[in-house]
Amino acid sequence: MKTTSMIALIAVISAVSLGAISMNGFSAIPLATASVNPESGTIMGHVEYILRDADGNIKSYVQGDNMVVNKGDDCVIGYAFQTTAAGSSDNCTTNSNGFRFIGIGNGTITVDAADTTLLDAGATTVAGGSPGAEGIMAVRADSNTVGTASSNGGTVVIATESPFTFVAANATTVTAAGLFDATCSGVSGTTGACTANASTMNMFSAQSISVAVASGDSLSVTWTITVGSAA
Repeated sequence: MKTTSMIALIAVISAVSLGAISMNGFSAIPLATASVNPESGTIMGHVEYILRDADGNIKSYVQGDNMVVNKGDDCVIGYAFQTTAAGSSDNCTTNSNGFRFIGIGNGTITVDAADTTLLDAGATTVAGGSPGAEGIMAVRADSNTVGTASSNGGTVVIATESPFTFVAANATTVTAAGLFDATCSGVSGTTGACTANASTMNMFSAQSISVAVASGDSLSVTWTITVGSAA
């Protein structure tokens, strides 16, 4: 009898607790799935953007979670388990640089797990000076990425050591950013914009954004990758 009464009491307490959670706007489903992409598994990325004007004043601040794309997953497998003397694996031609290159683009793109670049579908060129030009505008490398040892959730931070800068010729709207393992093979000496993509430029993750930039502006990007989970 005592056992039955105790079970009934626990059931009542559980029902009341769940009701209280529901009334306060929380539920189990959003808490379990919020900000976690199914494609990412236990590897997640978070990106922060700070746009400043010519005087260094902050014009806008944007942050959000990225999507780890299929090629990123493939390259993790290649880097960790399938690297060879030739530097290639089953599904990823690996580079020795690691994913420490942040690229921005102004193409008309919706980030999808199958994406391998910031180029929109069918496009083969780097970005031009106007929105919808379908390519990578510029890339910045981080030569000293900072990692934190895992305790059921380690992190690595990749940041632009120098910000992206804009002149009148490349004032546009930045529509996407990606994390790569190589930089552009050609760069304009006038604007700093990419003029040619590297032959092998794997993309680990990407994010769609909308940041309007003007001449004199500078854009800093910080990417934080979490491997594992403390939950």
